[in-house]
Amino acid sequence: MSFYTFVEGPLLWIAGLTFVIGTLIRIGLVLVVSFRTDKIMYEHFRWKPVLSTFFRWLSPLNKDVAKNPVFTLLVYVFHLCLIVAPVWYSTHIMLWEESRFGWYWTPIPDRWADWMTLIVIGIAVFFLLRRILSPSVRLISTFADYALIVVTALPFVTGYFLTHGALQGVAFLGEHMQLLHMLSGELMLILIPFTKLSHFVLFFFSRAATAVEFGRRGYSM
Repeated sequence: MSFYTFVEGPLLWIAGLTFVIGTLIRIGLVLVVSFRTDKIMYEHFRWKPVLSTFFRWLSPLNKDVAKNPVFTLLVYVFHLCLIVAPVWYSTHIMLWEESRFGWYWTPIPDRWADWMTLIVIGIAVFFLLRRILSPSVRLISTFADYALIVVTALPFVTGYFLTHGALQGVAFLGEHMQLLHMLSGELMLILIPFTKLSHFVLFFFSRAATAVEFGRRGYSM
């Protein structure tokens, strides 16, 4: 078995299963710990404050926009493009359709995916420079914070170069861009359950717990 075959086969399965199982374990641990330490939250659980806070925080017009409009909107757009571009990209959907699952859903136009990819890359560069140049942000940043920005951006950088053949003239990169794209995506999937990237799902649990507590005290958030 060649290394390329391993990356597009067994390693992809390993990455996917690590992402799914690892994420489910993280969710399970959060629920177990919260049930042991915050039983009162379950006793007062109500869907209304939970759904209300989800709507407010997921809306691009939430209250934080007024406090820091540029940064908040960049964060919102970044996460939106981060999800939509790879999930609704036509080639990715074609791979799912040709796989053993046979799944298909309507893709977005490729030019939209291109623009979203560039947006993700541009905002990731901004986030990285912000951590480097802002003293207050740099003070609370760790090596992992810088590394995760790079890890998040790499699948989009390699994907854009791959689809546009931008580095075909560069010997190693031009010949192995598809391999680098797969490796970067698989690395991201593997790291998600074990790093701050897990906030994509744990966010909802932390917000729900806070919303229930505020709702129990008669406040909304």
